[in-house]
Amino acid sequence: MGKWIVNLTLWIALGLWWSAAVAEEDNLYFSGSLVNEPCMLAAEDAQVELDFLSVVDKDLYLNGRTRGRPMTLHLQNCQLGTGNSRVSIMFSGPESIDPPGLLVLQSGDVHGVLLGLETVDGKPLVLNETHNMGAFIKGSNLINFNAYLQGESQALVDRNIGLGAFYAALSFTLSYD
Repeated sequence: MGKWIVNLTLWIALGLWWSAAVAEEDNLYFSGSLVNEPCMLAAEDAQVELDFLSVVDKDLYLNGRTRGRPMTLHLQNCQLGTGNSRVSIMFSGPESIDPPGLLVLQSGDVHGVLLGLETVDGKPLVLNETHNMGAFIKGSNLINFNAYLQGESQALVDRNIGLGAFYAALSFTLSYD
């Protein structure tokens, strides 16, 4: 009986040694952060709409684009935490080719017109890129930017912007540093 226990112990030890010997060193890593979002987006900003009303095509041919129309996102209950004092935004949607970075309108009749976004200082907010919108403070904060319509390069040259009703949709993502 004692020899059987010694053999069994030897086989267990050999099995443990063998599995440790053939196992590779740590080759699978996990990491991440458990975070508490520093701000809440105001309920009325869950879906934001901007009506350009009527835009005269002659204005687009003359200026290439409309004036920026102000838009604001409201951040509420902001809590400053470790490393969380700046907010960035990324707008996502169908991006134009020429010029790049603008939103393609979704309409059957209107063509040759794109929607652009910019800071209140006129800096472009290119689609599908992250943009630093500055520091935020404890409490409520506003993210201000402008939306405008711009004629496509070739449509302006050929003077063939399509007329009619249009709409466009995009989404945005807020991130905190």
